[in-house]
Amino acid sequence: MKHKELLVFAALAVLSVASASSAPAEDQTIAQQVSIIDERVSKLRADVDAIQFNQQQIQQDLKQIQAQLAEVHQSGPSASVNDLQALEARVKALDAARETDKKVILDQLAKELGAMSGSHGGGGAANSSTAPANGNEYVVQKGDTLTSIAKNNGVTIADLRKANNLTSDSLKVGQKLAIPSK
Repeated sequence: MKHKELLVFAALAVLSVASASSAPAEDQTIAQQVSIIDERVSKLRADVDAIQFNQQQIQQDLKQIQAQLAEVHQSGPSASVNDLQALEARVKALDAARETDKKVILDQLAKELGAMSGSHGGGGAANSSTAPANGNEYVVQKGDTLTSIAKNNGVTIADLRKANNLTSDSLKVGQKLAIPSK
């Protein structure tokens, strides 16, 4: 109803403007003025109809969005709880696997340390690069170099290379080197 009243008001306003400006309109007949006003009213009606149609579309879209939002609210929390429970179970399984791996690594490390200390006279602690090897064999420790091993054992680098068939100065932790006689 408001739109029709608006159209009538607009038509009256156009008529009053047309009659107020009678000087330029004197050349036109009343029939031409009415025709122009009818065209303007028709255009306004079309505009109002388009606005009403757009408003209806927006209301339908809004209702659909509200329905989707309500659906998300209803299904959302239960889905999230399930997802969280599944994720928590996966984290627990990974923690258990990590603990198992940790035990395996620690056991292996203990075995290797025991073997290393046993090969050096059973001293209990790993030999450092500053202590000469007991006997004719030395196990390379972290930070050892051919120079430090040769110096600590009273031999030359060339003798160490020759006794162990080394072609470079590269050493690996745990590598066993024969210490030549002095």
